[in-house]
Amino acid sequence: MPRGLAYDYVLGGDGLFIAARNRHLDVRIPVAPAAVRGLPALYSSFALRTGRLPQGIWKDIVAVCCAWAHTEREVPVVVVHDGIIYRALRHSQLVGRTAIHYRPIEGVVLEMHSHHRFAARFSPTDDADEQGLRLYGVVGRLGSPTPEVALRAGVYGHFSPVPWESVFDGDRGAFQDMWTEGEGQQLLLAPSV
Repeated sequence: MPRGLAYDYVLGGDGLFIAARNRHLDVRIPVAPAAVRGLPALYSSFALRTGRLPQGIWKDIVAVCCAWAHTEREVPVVVVHDGIIYRALRHSQLVGRTAIHYRPIEGVVLEMHSHHRFAARFSPTDDADEQGLRLYGVVGRLGSPTPEVALRAGVYGHFSPVPWESVFDGDRGAFQDMWTEGEGQQLLLAPSV
């Protein structure tokens, strides 16, 4: 039962976690792993309360990122849920080879951006910028035979990787999912609504 205004700290047999919930997500992420005797393990958890994103949203994200990849510019795409459906949006921004500047949009479920020809890895700049309660993603190695995608759940500066299949319906195509479980960490995925 949540008690804090934005998030809660929860102690389990496997350490200290930060837990938060909004109308789209329910997330629990480890902050400090530890063995705590007498308490059950909690593990990480993640659930999309509004259901997984449709295959068409993934295709839209890929199309926009690939269109910008030939200019070697990063491009952000956000996914919002209006209470009925998901929509992918690209809004006005200043884009560069390694940075993006834009105004935030309310009600975002997923913030995705492209690293064009570079690896799909979250950079220290991404870590500093991605401070909300939402999903974050990056695609990379676009135009290669093995493009990449990495997704993570974020709770106010704390992150946990999530597999592509727990976020999107359908097939990710040629994209290699860069998700890997952390050492000794089990990611429990609650069923999506």
